[in-house]
Amino acid sequence: MGILYLHACKNTMTKQIIFFLLLLFSLNSCVEERDLSQNTVIAHILAQPDGLHPFNDNSSIRTFVFQYTQKTLIKLDMKSLKYIPALVKEIPQGSEDNLFFTYEIKEGISWDDGTPLTAKDVAFSVKMMLCPLTNNAQIRGNYTTVIKSIELDKENPLKFTMHAQNVNWENRYIFSELYMVQKSLWDPKGVLDNISFADLLDIDFKEHVETEELADWFNEYNDADNSYKPTLLVGLGAYQVTEWVASQYITIEKKNNWWGKQDTSIYSKAYPIKIIFKIIKEDASSYLALKNQEIDVTYSIGTIKLMKLQEREYFNNNYESAFLDRYAYNYIGLNMKPDGIKRKPFFTDQRVRRAMAYLTPIDEIIEVMVHGKASRQAAEISPLKSTYNDTLKLIPLDVEKAKQLLSEAGWTDTDGDNIRDKMINGVKTPFSFKLSYMSSPTTKEIVLMIKESMYKAGVVAEPTPMDFTLFYKNAMDHNFDAMLGGWGGSASYSNPQQLWHTTSWATKGSNFCGFGDAESDALIEEANLTLDPEIHRNALLKLQAKIYEDQPYVFLYSSKRKFAIHKRFDNRGMYYERPGVMLQNLKLNDGFSSKNITPTDGK
Repeated sequence: MGILYLHACKNTMTKQIIFFLLLLFSLNSCVEERDLSQNTVIAHILAQPDGLHPFNDNSSIRTFVFQYTQKTLIKLDMKSLKYIPALVKEIPQGSEDNLFFTYEIKEGISWDDGTPLTAKDVAFSVKMMLCPLTNNAQIRGNYTTVIKSIELDKENPLKFTMHAQNVNWENRYIFSELYMVQKSLWDPKGVLDNISFADLLDIDFKEHVETEELADWFNEYNDADNSYKPTLLVGLGAYQVTEWVASQYITIEKKNNWWGKQDTSIYSKAYPIKIIFKIIKEDASSYLALKNQEIDVTYSIGTIKLMKLQEREYFNNNYESAFLDRYAYNYIGLNMKPDGIKRKPFFTDQRVRRAMAYLTPIDEIIEVMVHGKASRQAAEISPLKSTYNDTLKLIPLDVEKAKQLLSEAGWTDTDGDNIRDKMINGVKTPFSFKLSYMSSPTTKEIVLMIKESMYKAGVVAEPTPMDFTLFYKNAMDHNFDAMLGGWGGSASYSNPQQLWHTTSWATKGSNFCGFGDAESDALIEEANLTLDPEIHRNALLKLQAKIYEDQPYVFLYSSKRKFAIHKRFDNRGMYYERPGVMLQNLKLNDGFSSKNITPTDGK
């Protein structure tokens, strides 16, 4: 948020008083007079999710909430970083040819209305993920390339076999992020019953299969209400969304009739009676909330603010805190395939994209903005993984090298105004592009540092802040020049299909920048369509090298996750794996008595 400077002192003071009152009101809107003896967890998040639709929404915050409201058949254990069964008895080894995987659902798992989870729900969930009419183009390719069909067992309603398209690295673990939905709730009339898996995977689905009835059904299914209305945000998790106040907080409450009360897994523990996800965008506000014990958990407070809090006795008495590595990274995405009309072809030349990398002061950003609590990486795979290509050299800040590349690409200053320009389709075009970013004070400062550095080479990066919803929509629509974004990561295999395959650009998936060609697609398929660890790893190494060379992204850094968890809870685990905490496992302890020292330093 920018600061408005007013010429009149009186007006300035009035504005400041109003802002302070609004700040106090916003911090206490859902947490007035907190009773710390109650097992209600207030967790800090930076932004609200893009939605909580079972399939259509895709933000990391959405996944965070889903940890408590939804369930998958298997999951990655945050401690061991190995896959474990969740809703099924075991993870199948698969047939000898790695094409058939038979699962059996645990007994006693039921939906909120008491009806059991069955293999029909699994088949329905997979159909929803695969269907071209579901608004999930950003992730659909991860599943259509793996799942061929679901075969129900004729004798056991809890048993099914997944038929795979090919031998694939992800065949055994494809159900780790596919959330189960209730068939009888979403499709009580059986509209999808007569749609086969072969129909859903037909490349001419809209011509051969789609009917008016089906289109109408999916229009209703894709409706925004299914992303935001609490009564529709249901799942197999221990918690139910009960309230969502836009841009303020989301409340989830423990179900009284939840099926998993007898389950011994730590992922089935549900100690808090209520979890409130409090949206606080400003670092100063989250700092104040921690200082006053108005939030219990954060994993996203600003680095400087957490470091300052760690110097305070009252904070250390009440909170356990830490900085931990994670698998996520930040980047500048460059539009390689603009329409040429609304978005000019600034970054269609590889030399220009590489020049942007030489002009980005990454080391300075890490030092100034995150006080060294971050690490650089040269490619899309985390250096924490064995498949990271460590032969790729980090690109240094080198303004002269950038100038050379820009001149070679035809961008020169022809009129002496210190801004490079070029004739494009007969029109003199200055190198002035819009750098989109999600609005926040920290990100604003980072963008200004990038802008200042790029101007030294005659390039104007125009800061263009926006909220998450618009930012993400523009990215999917390829409606941007350059964008400052970030991707959450995991210890599990991150299928490059979603971000880097050409089909993911054509279908408006998550390949926002338009990267890729036949060679890179072949490398993605080689990595996926094998069980040989060496072939898999070598393909990923080559793909990283190609992305490094083509430079669709300027890879910035992976910041450390910043944790603070109130000491009135036991089970205060902090993990590398996203989301880093298990809120449902926080249990009020008997030994904690608040030793809060009232802050008097005003800092």
